[in-house]
Amino acid sequence: LHCDGVQAAGKIAIDIAALGADMLSLSAHKLGGPQGVGALVIRNELALRAVQRGGGQERGLRGGTENVPGIAGFGVAADAAGRGLVQMAALAELRDRLETGIAALAPETVFFGQGVERLPNTANFALAGARSEMQLMRLDLSGIAVSAGSACASGKVARSHVLTAMGVAPALADCALRVSLGWQSVPADIETFLSAWAEIAAPETLKKAG
Repeated sequence: LHCDGVQAAGKIAIDIAALGADMLSLSAHKLGGPQGVGALVIRNELALRAVQRGGGQERGLRGGTENVPGIAGFGVAADAAGRGLVQMAALAELRDRLETGIAALAPETVFFGQGVERLPNTANFALAGARSEMQLMRLDLSGIAVSAGSACASGKVARSHVLTAMGVAPALADCALRVSLGWQSVPADIETFLSAWAEIAAPETLKKAG
């Protein structure tokens, strides 16, 4: 079993043994480290075939000179992220403040993942009638960068296959918005977003959009 832990690392505590996974992938840039550097945690008794021969580097699995600066940067970022886990509680409070504000503006908003264990820095929600592309354009004009899905699908305004798999109705999934918070996010950022989103949630805006 391979587990993609890229989004979780640095945001929630990861107990690899408790996961029961054979392999776990991590990425440095998600921790504030250099781009293009990753790690694969492998269960000790698992035997893998080399993907690139020619040397004994990386335990004989990938021959060639290691990216030493990248590895060092990854290590520093991972160490800092581990110490920074305590700050995630503050981010979760900001996220909850964001969702509370959204619900106050539009009580009919549907929030995905509420009430279950999830990342502390991300809110994913949908307001029926407010299509994702309309929201993205309006928020962009206000200087606010958000997305309709994961970074893997950036540049695309397409229905989330994850929401589809969760059984979310297509019409509602087409209205999904994802807001991510970061280390530098402050309460004022939440208020700025809510002020801009209030115009989107206004009945007259939704009427025009429909």
